[in-house]
Amino acid sequence: MFERNWQALYSAALAESDPKRLNARIEAAKQAIHQRLKEIDDSDSREYEQLDRALHALFTLPARKRTA
Repeated sequence: MFERNWQALYSAALAESDPKRLNARIEAAKQAIHQRLKEIDDSDSREYEQLDRALHALFTLPARKRTA
């Protein structure tokens, strides 16, 4: 379930243009990503890398949205 869910929530956070809703979208995506990290097999380094990059992007998103 979380395999696709994190991607949808991540995309929603990236697309959010309302500053009042941005933090909630980011937090929802982070939670889904952390849950997925708990579920994946250690041998799936490709998905782990995707999740890691998504988390990094979410941490920097508020600053990038302010300067856009």
